[in-house]
Amino acid sequence: MFVDIWILSAILVGCVSAFMVFLRRSQYLKKKPKKDSLDDLENEELNPDREVRKDFMANVSHELRTPVAIIKGFAETLDDTYDELSGKKRREFIGKIRKNSDRLCSLVEDLLHLAELESPSHTLRPEPSSLSVVVRTVADRLGEGLDLNTQGIRLELAEERKSMSFDPLMVECVVENLLSNALRYARDSSEIIVRTFFDEELKWVRCEVQDDGCGISEKDLPHLFERFYRVDKGRSRNNGGTGLGLSIVKHIVELHGGEVSVQSELDEGTTFSFSLPCEC
Repeated sequence: MFVDIWILSAILVGCVSAFMVFLRRSQYLKKKPKKDSLDDLENEELNPDREVRKDFMANVSHELRTPVAIIKGFAETLDDTYDELSGKKRREFIGKIRKNSDRLCSLVEDLLHLAELESPSHTLRPEPSSLSVVVRTVADRLGEGLDLNTQGIRLELAEERKSMSFDPLMVECVVENLLSNALRYARDSSEIIVRTFFDEELKWVRCEVQDDGCGISEKDLPHLFERFYRVDKGRSRNNGGTGLGLSIVKHIVELHGGEVSVQSELDEGTTFSFSLPCEC
């Protein structure tokens, strides 16, 4: 049937890519210095690399299992009952297959990006850049898909008297992740605010992304930048989140020598921010 090759190709690409992530991650952990004592290696508390690898693989397997199972289920139904299904039902099933294929691809892309960032051989490509230009580029791109009657993006950007040195593609990824996250969880009729601040004395630049969404409980705040951590797992998956965006943000910012933070109150919204040294 015409959808079979496309479906199986999506699953195959996802599985192969996931295996590549496992392989890269395992190679990275194996290169790290080992404990001298055999007893230490057998003690999981004194050998955190083993636990990190085990948790990582368990989380990835769990995240891949759901979209693959959904794709497989609808593909089998189409294959078994194709002639009996109405055209509307076929399009509905194909739409669900496509949605979960997109989710699978997004997850694999984020996994590969994270593996690259954690690789010892990864290096930044800093160049004279403008944070305001990066923010405007991302805001314009994401703003094209918004219904301006219900959502908007407001920029409050500080004047830049000189360019800074950072990796523009990486910082663009940071801003896009934070802004996409805000748009995904903000309320209807929302205005997302992106602000920048410069401290010439301390030689730091700060960017904030503020939404007026449902907010995040205090107990969840310390875990938001962890891989695969979700406050509302069901809602996050339905909205297309992979659970890796904030972890990627944290890695990129820290590679620049910067810091990430979050402030939130339930029913009051959330503000994510990152700071970078003006000379990276």
